[in-house]
Amino acid sequence: RVAALTARTDGIGVDRLVIAATHTHAGPGHYFEAAAYNDQGSSVVGFDPLMLDSLTARIARAVHVAVADLRAARVAWGSRAVWGYTRIRSLPAMLHNIPPPAARPDAPSTLFPEYRLVDPELAMLRVDQLDPATGRYRPSGAFSVFAMHGTGNAPANDLLDADIHGIVERQLERHIDRDLNHRSDRSFVPRAFHLFANGTEGDVSPAWPPQSRCAVPVLAVLPALDGPFTRSLWQWRPPTAAHVTACQHAARQAVVRIGEALGDSASALFDALGGALTDRMELARAFVTLSLRDSASVLGLCPTPAVGMSALAGADDSHSRMQGWRLFGAFPVGLEEGSPNPDVPGCQAQKRELLDGLFGDWLNKVAVAGALPSFAQVSVLRLGDRLIGTLPGEVTTTAGRRMREQMLAAARERGLPVSAALIMGLTNGYLEYITTPEEYTAQYYEGGSTLYGPGEAAMFGRTLAELAASVSSGDSLPPSHASRIVAELGHARDIVPRHPAKRAPRSTIDTAWCSGDTLYARLELGAVRDWPVSTGDVAARPRVEIVVDDAAGSVVSWDDDPALELRLQARHRGLATWELRWSGASRGTYRVRIPEGPESDVVRCGPQP
Repeated sequence: RVAALTARTDGIGVDRLVIAATHTHAGPGHYFEAAAYNDQGSSVVGFDPLMLDSLTARIARAVHVAVADLRAARVAWGSRAVWGYTRIRSLPAMLHNIPPPAARPDAPSTLFPEYRLVDPELAMLRVDQLDPATGRYRPSGAFSVFAMHGTGNAPANDLLDADIHGIVERQLERHIDRDLNHRSDRSFVPRAFHLFANGTEGDVSPAWPPQSRCAVPVLAVLPALDGPFTRSLWQWRPPTAAHVTACQHAARQAVVRIGEALGDSASALFDALGGALTDRMELARAFVTLSLRDSASVLGLCPTPAVGMSALAGADDSHSRMQGWRLFGAFPVGLEEGSPNPDVPGCQAQKRELLDGLFGDWLNKVAVAGALPSFAQVSVLRLGDRLIGTLPGEVTTTAGRRMREQMLAAARERGLPVSAALIMGLTNGYLEYITTPEEYTAQYYEGGSTLYGPGEAAMFGRTLAELAASVSSGDSLPPSHASRIVAELGHARDIVPRHPAKRAPRSTIDTAWCSGDTLYARLELGAVRDWPVSTGDVAARPRVEIVVDDAAGSVVSWDDDPALELRLQARHRGLATWELRWSGASRGTYRVRIPEGPESDVVRCGPQP
């Protein structure tokens, strides 16, 4: 959909467009190309055409703005190892690989194995653009790749949030604007950009602390009906509110800590690349659309995709309430990680499918397979001496390393002067996980979520190698043919509010107060439908600010601040009431302000002098 717009306006077709996701687990859904994710990936079922239209229009406008801002530039590639902030979450599955995985020589010996076996590389392309007013090159932004799941927030989180990746992105952008370009306007929308993409994060988690993972509901006897002469009735008993609050708080602290540390590493790498800038970078690319079901036998895949029972148990980041569940409390059915079934025949051998003990693979074929994705768009990009392979899935560390080696070997055999290869996952679609054959047989969460069987990683490795050997040469990129994709989207449903408010929207601040280190405010900020993602541009200014109550009125927080939460409290006749919570308050006096609108009375926080 985006390429259909950008091809007409900017000459950027589907073969030259890469839409990459950070994979925050605190983002919206309802726009996927497969019914399974729209109907089962959220507590709210359905595909919303308005959500798709909104994202399409906004991404297309971003491409258009970028093309309109094309200027002479200088660029530099570089990388650095960042240790201690990521770990392998499925270490037993990784250890199935042959040969066994080995840590890099520079891995700190003091770290546990799961921290030493990650791919720690933060790879970055720095871009400086020519300033026509001064004739000098100024730092403009960066594109970087790092392997880490977007699961810093607690599983019980109920807020839309960019997770750790958002902090890293914003921190580098602010560093470029304020520290390098010395901009004094401190605008809400950064002038600089940081495109922070995900790498081989399939089995990689951020180093969240154990106390940040909330307990899941457990089956318990319904207390009101528990007695000597009653039949036991069961219920899902949720964790206490105090426990959920504590784990969410621990998770937010970890998100900020890890995000700021990675942001510091990104800023340091960006600064270091300032001395290696060049005005020459050769571009090349190759692109293909794979029909996974129709060409399964040729590609070496299973013809029918399937989800394993271990996937229903959840990953180590957030095990589901079904983890370890047993039939009648005694008989295991595979609802746990690392529980392969050696008796499963056929292409998906080792994988326990949904209720296959009762129905074989019939239930999967009838109820599941048709709702899963059946196409994959794959690209290899050459940017200078780097190759980038893009895949529509979550590639594990070892699978990604093997793919990079294949890409480099194919490119060098052709004589291309390339020094390194990167894998960028979660691009141009979502195919769940891509594991090695050895990891697949272990049937941890990632193997259970490898849809087309144990041959997936090898197939994608061959495809990337073939593309690496056939990339176009020079800076001119000839067009490629892209097959038409017909997708099953699931149940259409109006999820984003569409109806206007029944009275004129207004902005008011009803009350504001402090409790400990948290400032609260109750406010009304216009119509409900104006808040979710709409067809408009990203907000060019903050919706709400916290300012110091002094002559300068310095802004200390706004709604782009990770320490500031906005929670919907009520809806009435199309209008929204919100509660603001800012956890960055220290001793002092503040006001809550709506730009070009009202501001609150003075709020005193912290112990009084």
